Amino acid sequence: MATARKRRKTARVAVDLNMFRQLQVASTLKMLAVIRFLWAKRCNCTEICRQLHEVYGENAMSRQVITKWCNMFEDGRTDIDGAERERRPSTATNSEIATRVNESILANRRVAVDEIANELDISHGSVHKIAVKHLEFSKVCA
Repeated sequence: MATARKRRKTARVAVDLNMFRQLQVASTLKMLAVIRFLWAKRCNCTEICRQLHEVYGENAMSRQVITKWCNMFEDGRTDIDGAERERRPSTATNSEIATRVNESILANRRVAVDEIANELDISHGSVHKIAVKHLEFSKVCA
């Protein structure tokens, strides 16, 4: 009988540790949901930061990021969807542009990146990225 109680107690401790580990690897979206919830309860940024760091430890968002999100919620933002990607979408790296870069390179192997960039009206970095990462050319003229 005593061993059965000991096994149950050990199982409870294991469940508690697993729950703790799950909180340590929480996603950004989950943390944003917590920030949104605590902000709606009128917690200030310092309190939200303290609570997140208490639960998530070193995996929690920084104070600056938490403050940024509190300010966005204060300014009227209500959703947390799309928070993973706030950058401007890449418009230069698409299949049409990649095909045109490939054609330019195949037409003249010694063409410079700047020449292609001027011809296609895209940035030097975009041409280089397409040539090296997408088309897998190993040597590109600067």
